[in-house]
Amino acid sequence: MSDAHVIVVGGGIAGITCADELAQMGIKVTLLEKEPEIGGWAADYCCKATDRCNRCYVCVSDKERENVRSMGEIALLTNSRVTEVSKNGSGYIVKISRSGDVEETHADAVIFATGFTPFDARKKGEYGYGRYADVLTGLDLERMLREKGNAFKPSDGKVPQSVAFIQCVGSRDESLGHLYCSKACCAYALRMARVIRNQNPESEIYFFYMDIQPAGRLFDETLKACEDDPNFHFVRAIPSKIYQYYQKPGLMMKVLNTEDGEIEERFFDMVVLSIGMEPNEENDLLWEGASLKPGSEGFLDPQSCDEGIFLAGTVSGPKDIERSIMDAKQTVLQTLRYLEGKS
Repeated sequence: MSDAHVIVVGGGIAGITCADELAQMGIKVTLLEKEPEIGGWAADYCCKATDRCNRCYVCVSDKERENVRSMGEIALLTNSRVTEVSKNGSGYIVKISRSGDVEETHADAVIFATGFTPFDARKKGEYGYGRYADVLTGLDLERMLREKGNAFKPSDGKVPQSVAFIQCVGSRDESLGHLYCSKACCAYALRMARVIRNQNPESEIYFFYMDIQPAGRLFDETLKACEDDPNFHFVRAIPSKIYQYYQKPGLMMKVLNTEDGEIEERFFDMVVLSIGMEPNEENDLLWEGASLKPGSEGFLDPQSCDEGIFLAGTVSGPKDIERSIMDAKQTVLQTLRYLEGKS
């Protein structure tokens, strides 16, 4: 097994975890990433620590990325795409497009860790994303906090005093055909809301939701901290539309008053749409090249994998960073068993 070669396709947290674990076991690994840098979407995520670490695992992702970059045992190929995977004896011939050239390499096993596509919030036009400057997605806020260190209104650069988080944007939506839960959204939204409250103790948070889906370590503690915060308001309802009246500042939504059951108009400085995960938009290429098939929700079905083909991370369904790491480690164990059976 020491001379076995595994190709890992996708340089997000699942892919780099697989590459790292396999290399530590003495397996020759080639890690392919279509972008110029590895890290995937997690490379855009912010640390969500407040007065303590909240176990968002962003720092783990950052450290893992740096570790893989420095490992000489891993052949790292960026700006690279798999164009074809074909069976060849007991292994596979993988065609890789890189810098305009196509090269072929043999692999004893292939792991697809090609991730997900964030939901395009413009598909929910009623929320005004792309029209109203202060309507952000969760990914926009992640990037803002990571790059700038604090939350501010894109329209004028001021610190928002009132922020609304709307959950399940692109998930659990029959009109879109997305009946699944994206699993990570509640956790990342609550953590980022706490970051905003920690930065600005005068701010108010409104959290609009269907129900709260737990994810990750310390989730219960995070949720309780939000519930105990008098400036943090949970509203079990999803707003239907966001308005902006230019004669009045802010973004208006009709909000349910949970005390008297009446509908009232409320203005917010900023609205954050907690967008979910969609299947990787390039999965069609994998279906054709590696004979993989989608499951009922559009993500790749692990049961469709040929012998020696494995899936890791969100390519097979929504997961947060912690679950993606755990899934990748389980995939590595499956791969090692397969390689041992071949030797």
